[in-house]
Parts: sequence; C-alpha cells; structure tokens
Amino acid sequence: MNENPLPQYVIRHAESADGLHWSDGGPVCIGHDLPDEFGISRPWVVRDADCYRMWYAIRSRSTPYRIGYAESTDGLTWVRKDDEAGIQRSEDGWDAEMICFPAVIDVHGKRLMFYNGNRHGATGFGVAVLE
Repeated sequence: MNENPLPQYVIRHAESADGLHWSDGGPVCIGHDLPDEFGISRPWVVRDADCYRMWYAIRSRSTPYRIGYAESTDGLTWVRKDDEAGIQRSEDGWDAEMICFPAVIDVHGKRLMFYNGNRHGATGFGVAVLE
C-alpha cells in the first residue's frame, strides 16, 4: 500500500468547570466506523428534550468531506447515525464536491444548519433548514 500518511483524529469528551480549563484525554465519543476514515471533526452538539444530537465533519480516503450525525442519551455514549444527518452534497454547484463543518442553531421554531461547501467553504457557506 503506497498511501500518503494522514492525521488521525476523533471526537473525545472533555469537561470544564469554568470554560477555560478543560480535561484532556477523555473517552472517544465518535471514532472511525469505516476502514478508510481518518478524520472526525468540528462537532456541534444540541441538547433536545429526548437526547443530545451531534453533527460533525467526516473525512475519508474514498469520500470527500461529508456531514455525519450521532445521538446520545447522556452526552457520553454516542450512536452514529450518519444516514440521518439531514443533508448531503448537491448534484452540482458550490457544495457538490464536499460539505463540512456544520453549526446547528434553533431560530423561531426552525432548526438551521450552517455549513461550508467545496474547498472548505472557499466560495462561502450555506444554510439549510432541517426538517
């Protein structure tokens, strides 16, 4: 196998009593599910009445950046449900090659996801209404 080495990163749990000093080396919340995944990054967590929801960026050798999704009842143990992320790359245009770095907020009863498109958002970012 003659592949370039790539950084390996996952999402871990961290805690802080003051928002300045954080624990490190906590348990992995979201790791690699597929053999060619090497990067899980930029988590965005929303706490709803029934569970915690997390959206994040996924990098792999075979697929450009995409947005993943997971749920947790306690904020510590997460179940990946990437097929339920609520968004996919477009057929063509500014977000057809990749989508990444989601940020999810609730505004006036609607859940919005801001995200970057091709080349990490080189031409800007988009917003999607999650339904």
